[in-house]
Amino acid sequence: MVMALVICFSSCVGNSYNEHPKTPEQLRTELKQQESNTPLMYLTDQNVTLLPQQKKIRDAVFFRDAEYAPDGAIINGDFINKATLAKFKDITVDILFYSQTQTVINEKSFVIYQYSEPNSTSHFALKIDTLPQAYKNFSCTITGATPVYE
Repeated sequence: MVMALVICFSSCVGNSYNEHPKTPEQLRTELKQQESNTPLMYLTDQNVTLLPQQKKIRDAVFFRDAEYAPDGAIINGDFINKATLAKFKDITVDILFYSQTQTVINEKSFVIYQYSEPNSTSHFALKIDTLPQAYKNFSCTITGATPVYE
């Protein structure tokens, strides 16, 4: 009987001894590591717009209007970082240009060299030198980011 109590007591003590609860700092470190390893789960884009640009090539005179030529476009948008602790930088985006028939006619990849803080929204802007001639629509997709370890 005494032997059974000793075995029961030692096994109970042994189990609680091996299973230490994690400290808040350990939990924070694990969460940050998990978020840092999967940036695409936490980064999204929002309100992405494309504004075609024109440049003046001839001034207006008495009997002639000013003349303009296409000068690419500006793409504006926001990054949303939904991570609790992870900070990201150097976010890679792919811009796809579609024709009227929704066929991809051009694709460009850009790296946006700025930081995206945890639980925040940050603005970005890109200059596209030329738009494809048959362009009708576009899409923007985040394809990567680098975690910041501090």
